[in-house]
Amino acid sequence: MRVDICTREDEATQLALLDALATLGARAEADSPLEVPLPHGLHRFNVGFDTLTVFADAWLVDLEGPDELVNKVLELIAAAGRG
Repeated sequence: MRVDICTREDEATQLALLDALATLGARAEADSPLEVPLPHGLHRFNVGFDTLTVFADAWLVDLEGPDELVNKVLELIAAAGRG
């Protein structure tokens, strides 16, 4: 499943995305820490045996991965927006 998460300028949602990934125990494949705004390019996160991919370009940030995991990330982002 692939979903658009937010526009490039939406730093609050990017923070919520990174928090959601941390809540799920996702570990970035790259050793460098991610900051907001997310650096352009492809970022892979391992959650158990599954992989989530975050892609950031000049316009959007999107997320791709197994349906169940992507839906969990979306739920956590939505919950952060209500908080």
